[in-house]
Amino acid sequence: MERQKSKLAKNNNISDDVRTSGEGSITLDLIPEILKDLPVKTLARFLCVSKPWSSIIRNRDFVKSYLIKSTNHPQGLIFTFKSKRHGKHVFFSSSSQRQDGGGESSLSCAASYHMKCHSQPYTAITPSVHGLICYGPPSKLMVYNPSTRRSIALPNVDAHRLRMYHYLGYDPIGGDYKMLCMSRGMHARRGRGLAHKIQVLTLVNGSSWRMIEDSPPPHSPESPHICIDGVLYYGGYLDTSTRLLRKDHVVMSFDVRSEKFDMIKVPTERATRFTRMTRYNGKLALMFTGYGGFGCGYSGYIELWVLEDAARHQWSNKNFVLPRLASRDTLFQVFCAIDGSGEFVLAPDTLHPPTFYVMYYDPNNNSMRRVDIEGIADKKLQFWDDDSDRRTISIFPGHVENLLFL
Repeated sequence: MERQKSKLAKNNNISDDVRTSGEGSITLDLIPEILKDLPVKTLARFLCVSKPWSSIIRNRDFVKSYLIKSTNHPQGLIFTFKSKRHGKHVFFSSSSQRQDGGGESSLSCAASYHMKCHSQPYTAITPSVHGLICYGPPSKLMVYNPSTRRSIALPNVDAHRLRMYHYLGYDPIGGDYKMLCMSRGMHARRGRGLAHKIQVLTLVNGSSWRMIEDSPPPHSPESPHICIDGVLYYGGYLDTSTRLLRKDHVVMSFDVRSEKFDMIKVPTERATRFTRMTRYNGKLALMFTGYGGFGCGYSGYIELWVLEDAARHQWSNKNFVLPRLASRDTLFQVFCAIDGSGEFVLAPDTLHPPTFYVMYYDPNNNSMRRVDIEGIADKKLQFWDDDSDRRTISIFPGHVENLLFL
């Protein structure tokens, strides 16, 4: 009996070591390094192995180190579509691509369906921030992790029928996710109102909205935004006295760790024209694009302004003319750049069966490659597959494995 009790205690004491095939042991110090190489789904199952293993996987430092390792792997895409008939936003993701053979059309990857929500006015959809996305109206704002397929509801913000703006940021030093929220008031002459009631929320259990201590330069916030290396960038306007927006467009920066604001002047050549923000070679880039049908003589172009020095408001300019693709008769949008490869992601404005696909434009050799995304256009889903008018709303890079909300 004593021998059985001793054996049982040894098997349950995984905090001491993990026995292998009788040829030694793996110390507890090595377990986190081994677990870092496993996918999130496997780690979710390992939570039930024992309390020590659960403690390791949920440990804040392990979650942070796991995320760092994930960002060094090939990253996928997050897709948002709008079902116009039913008024729904539908979310998908894709990860790795597979090569089935030679030729342009040989690349494909599988998509995963995640969720849908109402596409009502003032519904926010943030870019993927180290694997997390935020969506929903101010009263029902959610932060969702596609890796774990779990989400958390943020505390309600009383909008008082004012326009609300939400921006999700990440501090890579402290490993904290923070949500920046601000209202935009109405101007007396029906112009654009200034940002006020600026609050921040740290995504930890029991946290609540708190007023920001730093006062930003007076500005009116806008929607394009992105978080790069702990700095949250979003568009803004300085002149709020009129609806006629001219050369008053700026980029606001918010340091997620210090919670300090700053203002970056935008090149006057395109001060009011950039339509998207993206990450290009590790830096913030403002992107303005023009495009047409790829079956005609006009193809399209990408105009890029890359932030070289925020303190000095210095930008560099890059312009690319997209190649014309024969037999393409649909309209495309340029949604983002892939950091590292330097490729740009283009996709059709509308979804047409049987297969949704994206085009990757490589400016280095002025070439296009097609990747079929299987499991989107043909997905059998209520309020989705019976809608003939489905629009591509956003495509964000940076889809990585994340353990948050596991």
